[in-house]
Amino acid sequence: MARLREGIDFTGKIGGLSAYKRKDMDGTFVRRAEGVSKNKIKTAKSFERTRENNLEWKGCGRAAARIRWALLFVRHLADHNIAAEFSRLCKVMQLQDTANPRGQRSILLSKHRDLLEGFRITQKNPFDGVVRHPLKCEIIRETGSAWVELPNLMPEINLFIPWQYPLFRFVISLQAVTDLHYNYPAFTKNDTDAAPAAYTAWQPAGQNYTGERIELQLEGGQKPDDSWTFILSVGLEMGTPISNNVVNTVKYAGCARILIVG
Repeated sequence: MARLREGIDFTGKIGGLSAYKRKDMDGTFVRRAEGVSKNKIKTAKSFERTRENNLEWKGCGRAAARIRWALLFVRHLADHNIAAEFSRLCKVMQLQDTANPRGQRSILLSKHRDLLEGFRITQKNPFDGVVRHPLKCEIIRETGSAWVELPNLMPEINLFIPWQYPLFRFVISLQAVTDLHYNYPAFTKNDTDAAPAAYTAWQPAGQNYTGERIELQLEGGQKPDDSWTFILSVGLEMGTPISNNVVNTVKYAGCARILIVG
């Protein structure tokens, strides 16, 4: 391994050399680009296990994409890499499939819904740390619907908003996704169902909030069976007024979590 100290500085590959930087050390490091050719990985018998692992990890990524889609209206509030965490959770689910051979194992969200319940979309300021009052909620699979009871909230009593913006509102989302089986196809509209997101009115951050009941109904026309997973999520967004009738939603301010999965 060689280090570039001055003169030409670059990262990437040139010929048989690969240049890269390290967070824990100054300068640019250079080493020979090594590794097995893509063709050998795709065809050689000795890499059969690698191909199986790669295919299954592809499935985990596509299953994680389904979950991220189910969080369409609250995922913008995430303060960490939720895609990577969902991929890891999907791998845990995949390893529970003992009916199919390695390389063809399914990812059955419907059998492992408990792994998603309560997932913190924001970690630095988790939803339960901002809204310190349990939210009553229910998913009704028979009707493809759900409801959430938002409680009465009082600043510095059961509402602790750390962001210095004048307004906040809640967003509630209900989505449904199917399980994923080999050969891990990309999901389509037939694999999903959704209700329009429900938003409360903007509320002054320093005043008491009067609780309300929010109801949601799937509209996709699908007929969810036991293989479908319903995901009910909640977020709190911050806003600043830009006119009497328009409020700008503040980026990177707010919190969210998955409430329940059913």
